[in-house]
Amino acid sequence: MSKYSADKLLVGENVNNLSIKQEIERRKKLFNKITYDDSATDVTAGQLREFGIYSGAAGVWVNTALTKGIVSDDAGVAVSILHTGKDYDDDFSEKGINYDFPATKRHGSHDKNEIQALKNCYDAKIPLFVISKSANKKLRNVHLGLIENFDNQQKKTYIRFISLKELDVNDSILIKETQAEYNIQFNNAVGYSQTNTSAERKKRILSADKAPQKVLRSVYDYNRNPDVVAEALYRAKGICEKCRKFAPFIKKSNDEPYLEVHHIKPLSQGGEDSLENVKAICPNCHREMHFGK
Repeated sequence: MSKYSADKLLVGENVNNLSIKQEIERRKKLFNKITYDDSATDVTAGQLREFGIYSGAAGVWVNTALTKGIVSDDAGVAVSILHTGKDYDDDFSEKGINYDFPATKRHGSHDKNEIQALKNCYDAKIPLFVISKSANKKLRNVHLGLIENFDNQQKKTYIRFISLKELDVNDSILIKETQAEYNIQFNNAVGYSQTNTSAERKKRILSADKAPQKVLRSVYDYNRNPDVVAEALYRAKGICEKCRKFAPFIKKSNDEPYLEVHHIKPLSQGGEDSLENVKAICPNCHREMHFGK
């Protein structure tokens, strides 16, 4: 195992975290310049240009000079999109918009770069501005949105409209990694710590901050079928399907024996969410299945 410092592994260091946080704060301040509500109405094109919320005539405004490098490529991060409703079949509602990827006849890689800028916005969980026409066609309405789905196959992205309150992170550090990636890093850090002496660990503990650092971490998971879980528990009848012992305790929520439903072939490895691929097992056996030899 490589000799990383325990501090680096525990923090889940990402050189772009500070830039991501700063860009989110910058966009919050921009939105406050045009509204203190959840959406802005009747904003002039001049205001949008003045504040750097939108510029040009393209559907996706990126401002590459300002956002290049926030995510590790040269495309930048999308700042805003303009929805006119005349060039694409975008599905616009009060809750959000299904936005089609740009597909124009412009020369060069404009479309490709704008699509990548939208992907960067999605990956970094940075909000963007959705601009639409006002009742007065010379003015614009503006929503703040988060990209919740990025579908390369359908060439669409779904942007959900949000309020400023949803961006209040209480000075948390933004970590652009999955929970699984953090677990690997944390376990590596523990492994490295175990190669040190007890005296070395205690010395670091004495100088360490006892208040844990609060972070926001992206989590990728699977929507599981509740019927599969319920039927597996019914099938087990309170007996672990691995060690054949009774469940270790009764749940206070429903007075049922406590067992955990484990996927034999993990979903992350292509396993099915089916009765044939699960076992209802006790917590001890569950930990052994994941961490035992």
